[in-house]
Amino acid sequence: MLFYKFQMSCHCARSSIGGELPEDRRTWRMQLGDLSAALSEGIDGEKVKVFLHRARQNYYQMLVSVDGFKELTPASLTSLFEKFFADHDEFKIKSIRVEDLEEITANKFAKIFDRANRSDNFNFDYYQVNQDLGLDSLENRTFKLSETICPEKRLTFEKATSKAEKLLADETFKEEFKRIYAKENAHHFYGQPVHYKIIAGNSNAALSLSNLLVAALYTNKRLVSRRINLISNVSENCYDEVDFEKILENAAGGTVIIELSGERVNTGQFAHAYEEVVNFIAETVKRFQRNTLCIFVELADKPGFAPQLTARLQDDLHIIELHEGAGNRDTALSYLKKLMTDDASALYTDEELLEAMGDKLTFSASDIYTIREKLFNNSLKNKTYPAYREIDRLSITSEDKSNDAYTDFQDMIGLVEQKALIEQIIAAHRVQKMRLDMNLDKQKAALHMCFTGTPGTAKTTVARLIAQILARDGVLKTGRFVECGRADLVAKYVGWTAKAVRAKFREARGGVLFIDEAYSLSDGEHATFGEEAINTIVQEMENHRDNVIVIFAGYPDKMKYFLDHNEGLRSRIAFHIDFPDYTPDELTEIFKLMAKKRGYEISDEVAEHCRKIFKRVAKKKNFGNGRFVRNLLEQAWLKQAQRIIKEKEDGTVTKEDLISFKVEDFDVNVDKKYKHERKLGFVL
Repeated sequence: MLFYKFQMSCHCARSSIGGELPEDRRTWRMQLGDLSAALSEGIDGEKVKVFLHRARQNYYQMLVSVDGFKELTPASLTSLFEKFFADHDEFKIKSIRVEDLEEITANKFAKIFDRANRSDNFNFDYYQVNQDLGLDSLENRTFKLSETICPEKRLTFEKATSKAEKLLADETFKEEFKRIYAKENAHHFYGQPVHYKIIAGNSNAALSLSNLLVAALYTNKRLVSRRINLISNVSENCYDEVDFEKILENAAGGTVIIELSGERVNTGQFAHAYEEVVNFIAETVKRFQRNTLCIFVELADKPGFAPQLTARLQDDLHIIELHEGAGNRDTALSYLKKLMTDDASALYTDEELLEAMGDKLTFSASDIYTIREKLFNNSLKNKTYPAYREIDRLSITSEDKSNDAYTDFQDMIGLVEQKALIEQIIAAHRVQKMRLDMNLDKQKAALHMCFTGTPGTAKTTVARLIAQILARDGVLKTGRFVECGRADLVAKYVGWTAKAVRAKFREARGGVLFIDEAYSLSDGEHATFGEEAINTIVQEMENHRDNVIVIFAGYPDKMKYFLDHNEGLRSRIAFHIDFPDYTPDELTEIFKLMAKKRGYEISDEVAEHCRKIFKRVAKKKNFGNGRFVRNLLEQAWLKQAQRIIKEKEDGTVTKEDLISFKVEDFDVNVDKKYKHERKLGFVL
């Protein structure tokens, strides 16, 4: 579908719509309405429809849509009008002249058309025409559509190659231009022999290169329209989308650019839902590929579902791969200056531009767009609105410590099995990315886990760090950590439990759902509701296997009984990891690490004294492991503070005093309760 706007002047007999205005303006409006209705029925069968949207004496502004591959020119449109008015003598048109014929986007056509519909002068079935022309497909929620008209109408081979150099295009563009401009080609539109995939660093660079490609094809009559439809931000729900199909159908004779980065697909992570999107887009493209040119855009740093889609299409379409190239500093400077001329407020000297380019010797088009964006933003603050020149950027301190999570995890004492598991998962993810890049089948496994151990063995801490580490390496999308227990999942009323469980999975999407003391779900006052929670968890684990890792935690014996009780749950857990009690030596190292993080220096005498405490309490049942160490350190700090105040009441407190412990500081309550076993019975 091609869309145009134009102006028409005409000379008519007296009392007709183009002559002197009749005394009764109502009659004139009725005549305009009759003309509008007749034109909208089509002036070349139904292929060319004209819509009158504004009129005054002898002068009319009109829209025209063409369903076909015949490009309109002022001469061809004039000829169509002359034939039409010859067949409709009631309008008494003597002569016409078509002026300012211009191809426009569907969106611009729709806006003018909508404005015409609100006028009382014109008579056409707005809703039927809107549907017939596909204008109702311009608004949607599952992808973003933008349109542009290629600025170049005619482009010689020499000018095309020169522009390619200025745009820092790769040699693949120059090679394709040789094929496009080859003399042996037919210079008439018969369909699309090939389609294209452009690999670039960002969307702006890809669009500039696409515009150049479309101009070359249009010049050689491989396209009849300069209208470009750009589809981006494709969501995982964009499958079986009627609007998407309508856009490709209406672009016949023109171009559709599809950016394949997706809305939520991370690099190296191909979301399961996008498999349906890939199937849908592939089938839709194959249906309309004969007449609609498709340019697939892959962003180098965010390939999204590009490998999957191109793999699906390569046996059905001839796809030529074109690359963003690079240029030297002189070429890059020239390109940057050209881009900067579009920003009226950006006034920079060559020296300032070169300084912004840094020390690099070669630049891609994406590099230049990035530099342009920074310079433009700086110019707004420093040149256009200089009152803001002295304002610094807001410094935001993030509480997210994900960058340090891996180091923190490696610094933890013991946990050999846990550390090995994380290394395996990260390695598997990196291999998976390589497979995706090579268009191989994905081999992604579920990563649900079960942690067993007594209190204080770092189960929760490790789970939280795992979420941060896997997010940093792209295995998880957000690294969100959601901790819950029976009280968060089991409701008191029928129907509430399943909703509560699903809500927790939604909250944890892209991260880890940590279910502590999971065995408690299968017992208690509301055991039936607990069973409902377990069944829903099993279902949601499967539904969210690609975007939520579930980690169950609890005592070893109770967790064994819990998993034996539900075989479906056990079969979905990939890793069963035991967290053994710490040895006295490990507890001593944990103590030193905790103290160091709090700024204390631990002497050998204090460390040995604490090791003896740990050796004694480690024999006791459920002594608390790491929790005991933390409690011991915190109570020792209180004892130390009391001692310092007494000792230095009339003196000076030094830094050494504040960061040092003495052995007597550890004569605290948390230790005393383990010194003597409690005995039950009577003393006589």
